Amino acid sequence: MGDRVRLAVAGAGAFGREHIRMLAASSDVEIVGIADANRAAAEAAARDFGATEIASDANEMTSRLKPDGLIVATPGPTHVAIAGHALGLGIPVLVEKPVAMTPADATALVEAEGTSASFVMPGHVLRFSEPHRRFVEIARSDDVGPILSVTARRHRDDSHAVRYAEDPVVMTMIHDIDLAIWIAGRPDGPIRVAASRRPQGTSRSETLATVQGETGAIWRLATAWVFTTESCPSDRIEVVGERGSVELDVDGRISVFGVKPRTIGVTVDYDAALATEHSHFVDCIRSGKPPTAVTLAEAVAGLSVAGAVLASLEGGGATVVAD
Repeated sequence: MGDRVRLAVAGAGAFGREHIRMLAASSDVEIVGIADANRAAAEAAARDFGATEIASDANEMTSRLKPDGLIVATPGPTHVAIAGHALGLGIPVLVEKPVAMTPADATALVEAEGTSASFVMPGHVLRFSEPHRRFVEIARSDDVGPILSVTARRHRDDSHAVRYAEDPVVMTMIHDIDLAIWIAGRPDGPIRVAASRRPQGTSRSETLATVQGETGAIWRLATAWVFTTESCPSDRIEVVGERGSVELDVDGRISVFGVKPRTIGVTVDYDAALATEHSHFVDCIRSGKPPTAVTLAEAVAGLSVAGAVLASLEGGGATVVAD
């Protein structure tokens, strides 16, 4: 491997272009290929940010170029096939969320990683956000105490219901499921999940979910794709412990109501978080060691919870997931 890591990107849509834009600014990376089923999108990304090759077939590109690593930012239903192909060639993959659409598909990805000389890094960018990392550190500290609950809201404008075929649970709530796993660990099983949606049968709705294990924290998660303008309430997450609570409002503060009450001003910089995510991926490629900041096992656990939320919505009642 040379001084610069050779990366290819599958997907030149909104998420893919964000990856490509940040990679183009990195001195550690050479973008050797961009693939998209819409070849014009791949050509536009290559023209705007620079790339050695373009293709309309991600697997063909990966086989031909043999990059040091592949970033998969295509539509969710294609993630497992593209990532699995790269793993079969021994190429590390960073896979945008969700890594798969169902727990069963995620299991197939785990099996592909298990037989590969390489690894999967889930693209859970909030794990690399400095304010989120600081918030999690406080939430886990004696300042707040043993964790009792995690409560989160993540609302978006109603254009999401038109732009994305995937359900709000796997597009938006999945972030807070992962944050809850990061903060409190997966609930002990069997896990009881109760979810509701109003109005039913449409993504232009609000979804509420409660997740509880036999022991451990209770999660209360909410997402709504109903706002008629881009001005939505800020993302917010609160952790309550036996000694107090801590809350992160991404508009700019962490509020601690614990042993040492205080307010901490923060700036959530998603570009910086994505750059840090890329740096971690590059470091893992160079060392040959799988990621530590977020693991495929954690992503699979999150998908299991998301699947239970969807099952509860479909069945109109609580769903129990075995540990």
